[in-house]
Amino acid sequence: MTSFSTQPARRLRAHALVLSRGVAALVLGTLLPATARAQDAALPATDVAPQQTASESLTDDIVVNGRRQRTALNEEQAAIATIDIVTTGDVAIHSQTSIADLAKMLPGVSVSRDQGRNQSATGEAQFVTIRGFDTSYNAYTLDGLRLPQTSGNNRAISLNLFSPFAIGSIVTDKTPGAAKDADSIAGIVDLRTPTAFDFAQSFTRARVLGQVAGLALDREQEAFGGAIGLDAARRFGSDGQFGVYVAGYLEERGNAAESTAVQSDYQTTQFDVGTARDNPNALSGNGVQWNFYNNKIRRYGATGAFDYRSDAIDLFARVNYATYLNTNTMNQTGLRNETTAGQSSGNPLRTLRAGGTTRAYNAAGIYTPQGVSPASYFRTEDVEQELFSAQVGAKAHWNGFTAALEGAYADGRFDQPTRIEAAFRGIAYNGAPGNTGAATEGVVVDLSNARSPRPVLSPGATSYVASLDRPTQLYVQRGYDYLSEIKKTLKGSIGWTDNGMVSVEVGGLYEDADRDGRSLAPDNTRYRFRTPLQGGTVDGPSINQYLGYVLKDFLDYYPARPIKVLSRAQLDAQVRDFVPLIPVSQTTLNQGLLDGNETRKALYGTATLTFGALEVMPGIRYEDNGFRARYFLSDADGPRFVNAGRDYDHLDPSLLAAWKPNGNLTVRGAVRSSYARPAFDLLAGPTRITRDAARGNAITAISQPNPDLKPVQAWSYDAGVDFQMGVGRYVQLAAYYKDLSNFIVTTATRTAGETIDGITYTRPINGGGGTAKGVEASGRFTIGDMAGGSFLGNFGVGGNVTYQKTEANYVIPLNGVRQTRTSTLPQAPDLIYNAEVFYAGGGFRTNLWYNYTGKFLAAVQDSQPDVYVQPAGELNFGAAYEVTDNLEIGVSARNLLDQHSYWATVGKSERYISNDRNGGYLKTGRVFQFSLTMKM
Repeated sequence: MTSFSTQPARRLRAHALVLSRGVAALVLGTLLPATARAQDAALPATDVAPQQTASESLTDDIVVNGRRQRTALNEEQAAIATIDIVTTGDVAIHSQTSIADLAKMLPGVSVSRDQGRNQSATGEAQFVTIRGFDTSYNAYTLDGLRLPQTSGNNRAISLNLFSPFAIGSIVTDKTPGAAKDADSIAGIVDLRTPTAFDFAQSFTRARVLGQVAGLALDREQEAFGGAIGLDAARRFGSDGQFGVYVAGYLEERGNAAESTAVQSDYQTTQFDVGTARDNPNALSGNGVQWNFYNNKIRRYGATGAFDYRSDAIDLFARVNYATYLNTNTMNQTGLRNETTAGQSSGNPLRTLRAGGTTRAYNAAGIYTPQGVSPASYFRTEDVEQELFSAQVGAKAHWNGFTAALEGAYADGRFDQPTRIEAAFRGIAYNGAPGNTGAATEGVVVDLSNARSPRPVLSPGATSYVASLDRPTQLYVQRGYDYLSEIKKTLKGSIGWTDNGMVSVEVGGLYEDADRDGRSLAPDNTRYRFRTPLQGGTVDGPSINQYLGYVLKDFLDYYPARPIKVLSRAQLDAQVRDFVPLIPVSQTTLNQGLLDGNETRKALYGTATLTFGALEVMPGIRYEDNGFRARYFLSDADGPRFVNAGRDYDHLDPSLLAAWKPNGNLTVRGAVRSSYARPAFDLLAGPTRITRDAARGNAITAISQPNPDLKPVQAWSYDAGVDFQMGVGRYVQLAAYYKDLSNFIVTTATRTAGETIDGITYTRPINGGGGTAKGVEASGRFTIGDMAGGSFLGNFGVGGNVTYQKTEANYVIPLNGVRQTRTSTLPQAPDLIYNAEVFYAGGGFRTNLWYNYTGKFLAAVQDSQPDVYVQPAGELNFGAAYEVTDNLEIGVSARNLLDQHSYWATVGKSERYISNDRNGGYLKTGRVFQFSLTMKM
């Protein structure tokens, strides 16, 4: 089999080598005692940490050198826009080592995963979204730099890469003005790396932690892991005008997950009553399956920041490197409804309205499956992600004028170098003597327990499917996916301020992104073993003939067919021995190739007008987009590479206002226009044309992306109140409304075909409109000074809640006819909340934090009910104790209540669990952590 080039991966590793050498040199310099003493001596006296009361330490954000500051809250209060900030570096009391999971603490932030790649099984969130909007409606930045988009068919950025050891805070801007990216309907998620100017003193710190995954430990799988992070900050110069911050980290951990689901689409319980969607309360399960997952996760990276600040000019440089590796394996046991060779159905043959036939209904018209086929399946979804970014910039200011210029380079890749699939299938049990002839039994699925579908089997069927000596292996295959993007950015601005009463700013941006993609579906490399169902030259082994471990326990119900965790090494050896025997044509390889370029240019103008306590910021932004792509066209009239491209622009005005009558009250409002660019893969990619030779080779069908997709457009209206009631006591309230048009309906609909002039098109299309209206509240209350410094004064509570109602019109082509359906926006929960109880005093601090995300729409389907993700909650605990001035120990636990991580259903109710590709019901268990934080 032809392999793909590893040159882009080597390119990134070269970046990493340069960065690691630079960081190593900087770390060495910061650790030298003499240098540290000289730098500390040079710090201005104002940088010495003041004494704090207990209530102040409760409310301040943890900063890595041990001093607590209220900088995040002060920034939120000072902004004209509605922003929320969470600091992420406190690993002592947070067992989350994923940035996305920490982002859940912010008001209105929810998370999601790429379930098609088993990402729910990692126990970590992958994507974040503001106020429940689809992840592609956010703009994602790292220190203001737009990140490469390597997530495939949407513009979401996977945050798996990033670690709290290198990211200091997460900022969500829910009402960005004209000076920021306009393709941000939901808002902007900015990850900020620390700088030396974020800290009051120079410091060097080491953080070490150990983790154990409870479910993996219970199942006798690899359960332990840990991490180490080193960082240091130095300020030097006569006025402390120079600053250097460096950090490096390595994390490795193992975890396990288990899930259950139905095998495939639901069938109507009654015969000839239309589609399953037409009968959402009278459905029968079609087979059942159980999955066990192993993940071995590795993160490592480094970051560096250099800053120079003076009255005349500020200079900065940032460099980041991050890698995420996940070796992901899934072992599946299933019972399928099917008859195999030498068997027939015992049901009468009935004709459906659509003209097809089915053998699944008995004479009374009741769904009665026939055949019990035991099956096992193995799949890997290994993932490699890598990012290198570098930024340099300067800002000059004199006599009220400012000028800023910044350049950036970012190189990212998403790689699945090895996607292995192996299936084990054989003769089905049909209840007849010798398992031949007409079937008398099938897999009836008991759905009385909504989270645990269970087969109803006869003793004979139970005995048959319990043996791991049958069936034998049917095939093994291997594919790959690769996507990389290099993004280069240049932006600048000029501004003027008149004594703080009036300020104006104009600026622009040029962004250029080169994309390279390659893929090969595993089905194209399928090696077939000799089994009772097919011919071949090598006998397929049975599950019992593999090395591995048979699980002794599973969820709340042990499967009728045991689950064996197979030896990955044996399957890797199979791939090496057999997959190369399958020829893959150049045409097939070409089908998975894609390269393209995308540019974005922007101009903006904005002003800030101050009228006493009122600040008003009008602005307007123009963005011009263009893309060019080269991809493969599969056509009976001659396969070939073709070129596609398109240009489109958008003009977005905005108006932000903030009224601050005193130091305690802020009232905000915002009206703005924004848009969301269609994902690159929805605009250009592999295309297939089907022709009819009998009609002069006329085109009958085209399956393609859609280069004519319009961007989603939105008007957003926001209002909010921020009220400070004293040290550690505040309340924030907000309301919002969004009006969307040109909503994009992607191929989540399984047969999205429409016929135009005799040609059936399968492609994403622009649908109707959508709206979202919601309210949001957050607050924090510390007893603090109200208790006069007593023990009770060290307690506090905090939390936030977002409640919203969304609506969207989906245009669904079904059977050649466009239908309009009204539902909710995808990925948009109706309710999100966090609640926290905390304590800090006498060198001890602790918190108990509960996060809840309500139900949301995951996928729109055509003839089946839509897929929904049911509510999920998570209770977390952390405690830390300062043993000495330079040593802190911490313990924490995640998911104390052992709640499910993911639960997808067909339809809104809990009644029908989804099939496995949509997630089913999945648990990842608890995680326990111990940490040491050492300051030097």
